[in-house]
Amino acid sequence: MKVLITGGTGLIGSSVVREALAEGYEVRVLKRSTSDLRNLEGLDIEFVDGDLLDPDSLDRALKGCRKLYQIAAIYRHWHPKGGDFIRRTNIEGTRNILGCALKYDLEKVIYTSSISSVGFYPDRLSTEDDFPEEKDCLHAPYRDSKFRSEKIAFEYTDKMPITIVNPASPIGVRDYIPTPTGRTILDFLNGKMFAYVDVGMNLIDVEDLAKGYILADKKGKTGERYILGNHNTFLKDFFEEIAKLTGLKAPSIKIPKPVIRMVAEVNEFIADITKIPPMVSIEQAVHTHYNEFVDCSKAVNELGLPQSDIRIAIHKAVKYYLDTGAVLPKQEAMIDLKYPM
Repeated sequence: MKVLITGGTGLIGSSVVREALAEGYEVRVLKRSTSDLRNLEGLDIEFVDGDLLDPDSLDRALKGCRKLYQIAAIYRHWHPKGGDFIRRTNIEGTRNILGCALKYDLEKVIYTSSISSVGFYPDRLSTEDDFPEEKDCLHAPYRDSKFRSEKIAFEYTDKMPITIVNPASPIGVRDYIPTPTGRTILDFLNGKMFAYVDVGMNLIDVEDLAKGYILADKKGKTGERYILGNHNTFLKDFFEEIAKLTGLKAPSIKIPKPVIRMVAEVNEFIADITKIPPMVSIEQAVHTHYNEFVDCSKAVNELGLPQSDIRIAIHKAVKYYLDTGAVLPKQEAMIDLKYPM
């Protein structure tokens, strides 16, 4: 059976490609002509050039496929082309790919939303029944784009067998860009993290996350959403786990959240001029006002989502950055990487 995987060159997508191949699927990957293919080297897959904003290319990519894993999106909190470019790509791209998918009577569509499309509360864990309010998405182009895109996906649930997955923050191998979470790890390894913010997140090994996609394909119900996550942790505790595994010192200074917002405003203003990504974006500063703590039991109980020790995923990520030369030599000399016991 042939499946189309969009976004297959990225962190999540390249892991899903591997799981799909292990499942026995023939895999076709949608890529741009400029895509970096390092994550897929040596794999027996078919490539087709295309773009979410080019419906004709999506039509060609879907021809002959029986399933669609829609993963492609801009996963950034800031983009040199601006927040409207993030929104346009993710929102119009969703409308385009699902519109094309309608023509092919697909057996299954796995649509990737985000944990950012979940509503968060100070007094309890969030579930699949929780959604943000539109005011929660102000100054947050990525969150806004994923929230609106997911609404579009829900509109298609009575037209095709579509299951929605909401990945938490993935960590692990092949995060070369890196993603916002990967950037946090890499900056820590390179000695750029001198302080922390009192904020919480949910982490999952990207390889467990990829298994969740296959499980959603097999067991996911049409019209349902599943939070694919694992470990709720505060940023301070996350840094301390990395420190234990590497021998590096974890930051001990807590930055007040209003200061982070001011720093982000300045950083993003400069980034908009230089087109160099800011150390902290405004959307990331907005995220510090809530903890992304979720209840993943629906995906665990209904799909069988793995819940591996998150320290192993941290170890994989650190080793990947060491092996690929992403860590500065003087910092690498200070690291004594240990396997979690």
